[in-house]
Amino acid sequence: MPFLYLGFLLGQSFPVAQVIYKANIPPLTIVFSVIVFLIWSFFPVMGYGLARFFGKRLTCSKATLIALGLIISLIEQLLFYYELLSNKDGYVTMLVTGSLFFVIALLPVIQSVFKKHLLSY
Repeated sequence: MPFLYLGFLLGQSFPVAQVIYKANIPPLTIVFSVIVFLIWSFFPVMGYGLARFFGKRLTCSKATLIALGLIISLIEQLLFYYELLSNKDGYVTMLVTGSLFFVIALLPVIQSVFKKHLLSY
């Protein structure tokens, strides 16, 4: 889970850094903003933790987990770019991103179901 979180942070950090750089705010406010960003970014990753709580294990390399976190971050940014989501949606963005992390944890189950159906035909 830490590697998914790291990948997600990598994807989210550039837009956040741009906003902080453009804003003319004091250093203490920047530190507070970074801390809130780190905590707030952790909540969607809990979708992966929830799936692991139910016993689903994803066995991937560290680089793959970082890449998956980065891909989910980019998907979230694309949803904002194409205005499928907006800041007015509230927690919908977090639920969508958390659901994507949940699906990532269920990949072994999804693969086994596809293999069963493909082998049965």
